Amino acid sequence: MFSRTKRAPRAFARLLACVLSLAVWPWAAQAADKSQQAYWAGFAYTADAAAVQATTPHAHAVLEKRGLIPLNQTLAQALKRRPPASLELIDQPVAMLDGTTSAIVLAAALDRELVSVEPIGNQYKVLVEVALQALFFDFRERQVIASYPITLQRIDVQDYRPGNDDIDAIVADLLYGSGNAALPQVLATTLAQARLPEAASRRLQVGAVTLSEATVAKLPDPKWADTLRATLAHELSKTLSSNTGVGLLPPASGQAIGGAMAARFADGKVYQLKIPEPDYVITLQVDALKNGVIEETAAMKTMLFGAFFTAKVTEPFSGKVYFEQPLRKGATKVVPVTQWQVDQWSASYETLLAGFDAFAGAAAKRADSRAWLDEQKPGGRPLQQQTQALQELIKSCR
Repeated sequence: MFSRTKRAPRAFARLLACVLSLAVWPWAAQAADKSQQAYWAGFAYTADAAAVQATTPHAHAVLEKRGLIPLNQTLAQALKRRPPASLELIDQPVAMLDGTTSAIVLAAALDRELVSVEPIGNQYKVLVEVALQALFFDFRERQVIASYPITLQRIDVQDYRPGNDDIDAIVADLLYGSGNAALPQVLATTLAQARLPEAASRRLQVGAVTLSEATVAKLPDPKWADTLRATLAHELSKTLSSNTGVGLLPPASGQAIGGAMAARFADGKVYQLKIPEPDYVITLQVDALKNGVIEETAAMKTMLFGAFFTAKVTEPFSGKVYFEQPLRKGATKVVPVTQWQVDQWSASYETLLAGFDAFAGAAAKRADSRAWLDEQKPGGRPLQQQTQALQELIKSCR
């Protein structure tokens, strides 16, 4: 993701005011010159209790066992140590806001989790991901302002197939831990350069994510399709946000369907939030996930994984298309002969995410994006022109 004398009342009042100003919250003193403010509301869920148990069973079990209050304290301490550079965070209970004046609220909101176990020889590779978002919303209007997606990830190798208790322990460390990959540090890092959009800024949102029949056929279970679409929308939003510095609207999938979403806090209060209409929408089609062996020896083999997807950026009001191109990304994986089973799906998934990052890097005009753009087919001048248009569009969202 606190003895008065009658002869010196004024002096005492000044002293008291000084002490209180230091005790309220260090953020205010460090950010006195910042024009943007947000009330820190702590951890929240973006779904009702039943949905939380279905989409984040391990995170739900950990949070029920360890509690939200210790987590909120840990997150607050991390944000004190590294406050945002351009944003003043105010530590005042959201319940104290009466809704008569505009106030921006910030929450660390839980979305979903992913668990994968891959046998490697006599060991097991364990992948655990927990997806959240740093969610800003207008308290009076109950309207989302911006979202900075967060993904916590842990990859581990164990000598035995992990059970639920083992996975819960990993999730607990991701949420409550003190390491660089845990939520307190990741939240502080994510918000370090965060800025709320200006009134004239344009809004960007990841819209529909579709999977081709060939892609669905690659899934370990076709029932994963709906979850995968929501996960990919989150990941594309995350990499666009981190590369461009723009806070997007929450993706139009998962818990943010129909232009609304819920935020449920530790005190049990639930706020139904409106998601404003976006000025620009990014839609995604995953066209294909391919792989094959490109080199093999007695000790190992090298596999090439390819992710093929089409990204489209439009202005809903006018229907104008700023970007629509087929894109691709490749990655290799060396598999030792002792690894009797290869989790091809996980490798394909990671390759697809790398493709998203390359696309976001091009949108942000990242220095290394030119080489990736040159690899695209058909590419050429249309891709160059549309990439420039996309880069200008991103500027209008800042």
